[in-house]
Amino acid sequence: MDADEAIKKLFELADVAIESSDQLVGKVERKAAKLAAERRDNDQEVDPIKPKLVPVLEREHRRNMRIMPWELLHLLGRATVLSGHGSSRALAQHWGCLKYITSLQRNAHGRMELSESGKDPRYHRRSVQAEDLGIAFALAAALRIAQRRHPDHRFEIVDADVALEAGWALRGNEVKTKSNTRLRPDYFLFGFRDGAAPRVITVECKGSHGAADAQHKQLAKAAAQVNAVVIGDPHQGDVTPPGLMMSTSLDDSGGIQMRILDPPGDGTLALSDDGDDHESGLNGPVDQYHEFPGIPVRDEEAEHDRRPGFYIAPERSEWFARVLARTASAGLLAFAGDRDTAGRLLTPRQRARLGGEHETGPSHVDFDTGVELAGMRLVGTDHVFRLQSQRMEVFSGIPRVLHDLLNGEPDIKGCHHMLPDVSAQWQERREEILAEWGGVIFMDANGAVMGLRKMGDGQAPLD
Repeated sequence: MDADEAIKKLFELADVAIESSDQLVGKVERKAAKLAAERRDNDQEVDPIKPKLVPVLEREHRRNMRIMPWELLHLLGRATVLSGHGSSRALAQHWGCLKYITSLQRNAHGRMELSESGKDPRYHRRSVQAEDLGIAFALAAALRIAQRRHPDHRFEIVDADVALEAGWALRGNEVKTKSNTRLRPDYFLFGFRDGAAPRVITVECKGSHGAADAQHKQLAKAAAQVNAVVIGDPHQGDVTPPGLMMSTSLDDSGGIQMRILDPPGDGTLALSDDGDDHESGLNGPVDQYHEFPGIPVRDEEAEHDRRPGFYIAPERSEWFARVLARTASAGLLAFAGDRDTAGRLLTPRQRARLGGEHETGPSHVDFDTGVELAGMRLVGTDHVFRLQSQRMEVFSGIPRVLHDLLNGEPDIKGCHHMLPDVSAQWQERREEILAEWGGVIFMDANGAVMGLRKMGDGQAPLD
């Protein structure tokens, strides 16, 4: 496949089928019961699952998701930008999504499917591909469902491991009890709206090349992972946030299919009224804690007084809202290549994932370029690689106006307030932006931009 054809396919919208039904709930509950029985037979601890599993409302999932491959690659890049271990793999991690440039395509029936390249074991390890694309498809669907459910909120992706490390040690010698930290969701969706309490939704992302039974098993395990975060008082019953459990089947006949369930919960977070300073609301400080992992169990007949997971006490709800907001903003900055500024939004334990400040070397990501498209100034980082024999350049960044708000003394709430205008400006100028870029380019609802083009194409060169 030559570069022109690859770019064209990246911008083609295709359909992804979604199943979410009472029948699916029954299959997953039976699978969860079977897995629990197997663990008991093997003298293993049984992980409690969400007490109620329900399908997503049809008006929220519409049995279908229409999406282009480039948005999925963009999402994968955004979601994994903080998931590394220091700066030694920063470059490979930052652009890891590019290995799927030719992996997805629209078939003759308009459905999204793996291309011949995507199915070729010479280019892709199936387990890694299932995990990566499972993340991309899951987050794409989760964001659409959350936005339809709460149309007045804007949702951001937050890596759950990074967010939880603000309060608990998950790696290294600081870990207090590994058994109580092993269960956790993959991501949080953090929803913000002026004048309203923030919202949080847990998301568990699974992918598989197997038959439907493999997805049922994945969803059964996911039911324990989304049950591993409690916000509030366990005396009041189920106070876990709402969860979206996703499993993507990459080998379904006819095209890619998703199976989704929606355990309910209370996802509101406390947040004091925003003032005009840098010390209130989302702009308030975030302390690093060293909490003991585990969720208190109030059942007198229970074998243990804590179950695996993470308990956020009522008085820590505002702290957790700030953690989510700062971690999301750090992810946005890291996606633009500005890992130094991103690190200043994180706690010391979270910051370890980015490596030290001012590190350089062949694997380092530099925040050193920009481009102006249709009058919008973007700043970020770039990379040059070959697709077949054609040299390609890829850019990831954010509007300069957003970076200015997050740099120096970070104004996170100011960034949130600015985003609707930035998004509207991008949409109004979209055709002009595409023409000036000369390839495929996309901005998400939080201002993250990623573009790909052949070297030398476009009217607007990178700085």
